[in-house]
Amino acid sequence: MEKSHSNADVANLLNLGSVLGQGLAFGIVAGRCSAAQAACLHRLRRTNQFQLVTSRWREFCSRHLGIDGRNADKIVRLWEEFGAAYFELAQLTPIPPDTYRALAPSIRDGALHLNGEVIEVVPENSRRLANAIAAFRRAAPKPAPQLSPHEQLAALDERCIALTAELQEFSVKERCGENWLQFTAILQRLSAALNRIERENGLR
Repeated sequence: MEKSHSNADVANLLNLGSVLGQGLAFGIVAGRCSAAQAACLHRLRRTNQFQLVTSRWREFCSRHLGIDGRNADKIVRLWEEFGAAYFELAQLTPIPPDTYRALAPSIRDGALHLNGEVIEVVPENSRRLANAIAAFRRAAPKPAPQLSPHEQLAALDERCIALTAELQEFSVKERCGENWLQFTAILQRLSAALNRIERENGLR
């Protein structure tokens, strides 16, 4: 039997949506969302309370919260992954999720522990937190640029030429030497692997 809901239940939910939505819409524009707002949004999504007024979550977000459903889903995912700590820090200084993910082990007991410094996550430390996070991001290793297939093949060709030359040089220096058996074993493994790749691609 379908559970019925009173007009008061619906009215309370719509009032909550109105209050929450005003804060969330402003927070998203400003790049901020409080931990309390995120927790409330997560609760609405997890408990399906929004179904008091519509069966569609994203429709509820746009119509009754005034925010895009994708933004709401992003906030819910961040809450599920990081909890309140992320939003408490993001309220004070912008921090991308990937940066927070890297910094998470350094955030303990309401403070950022970084480079021998302990900075409490409180409003008066906003500038120190922003500077520490910026320094952390500058020092972080940059991801390797994504190469196109053509560029990957060109780089692979260069490595093959270099490897072939190195093997040829080693064969001349170590022929019949104490490392010869190990060298020939490497050649055999390489030859077998290349033969297999050729067969798999119909070249043999």
